[in-house]
This record gives sequence, C-alpha cells and structure tokens, in this order.
Amino acid sequence: MKTVSDIMTRGVHTLNAKSTLRDAELLMREHHVRHIPVINENGGIAGVLSQKEFLREAFRITDKFGAHHLQDYLAKTPVIDCLEKQLETLPADTSLKDAGERLRKEKEGCLLVANDDGQLEGIVTSQDFVRLAIELLD
Repeated sequence: MKTVSDIMTRGVHTLNAKSTLRDAELLMREHHVRHIPVINENGGIAGVLSQKEFLREAFRITDKFGAHHLQDYLAKTPVIDCLEKQLETLPADTSLKDAGERLRKEKEGCLLVANDDGQLEGIVTSQDFVRLAIELLD
C-alpha cells in the first residue's frame, strides 16, 4: 500500500513566527510554492500560510492603505497574524487513499506531515496527487 511518505515533499521551505508577509512573498516567488508551513520557536508547527491567505491580506492592505504602500506593510506584517492556525497534521504512514479523501473533503490545497513529536516531516499537496495520477495513467 502506498503512503503519504511515498509522494510527500521533504525538506519543505518554511518560515518562522517572526517572518513577515514580504518574506513569504519572496519565498513563494523564488521556490514556486503556494503553501508555507510556519514553525514556532520550539520547532513545532504554528500553522501554514497559503497563497490564498497571503493574497487576502495583500488585498486588505491595498484597500486600506493603497497599492503604493503595499510593500511597506508586507514588510511590517508578521505571517503569524495571517496564517491558518487550526490545522491537523497527519503521519507519514497515512494511506494515499485516506490523504486524498481528506484533501478532497476539506478542500485544502495541502496537508502537513508531522512525526509523533509534532515536528514537520513534509508536505503533500493536491499537485502531488495530480503528478501521481499522471504517472499511473502512463
């Protein structure tokens, strides 16, 4: 049986709780990612910042302060204030079927994979499932 560990991305790009939305913007652009786990000072998972949350906050800033101030406010806004904090992780030995059903049901773009101590081990995204489907169709 294939598990999440077979398709997840390891060595995930992360931010810490002191990182700003500007840091997130640069990381998303440089590495072409849409989901960035945020790690707290203890090394645990504080949450995940998605492109959707980033854009929501950027539009809010633009509406309130104007587009010409966007970069200034991105540089001042901590990611911890904008990320999805209510998330559940899953272990790496979760079946792909269970993980896929969870992605579909919760309509999330990613699932964070953590060990028993709550430390981030990887991330599995909807794109990982698309890649798997293409492989299986070949």
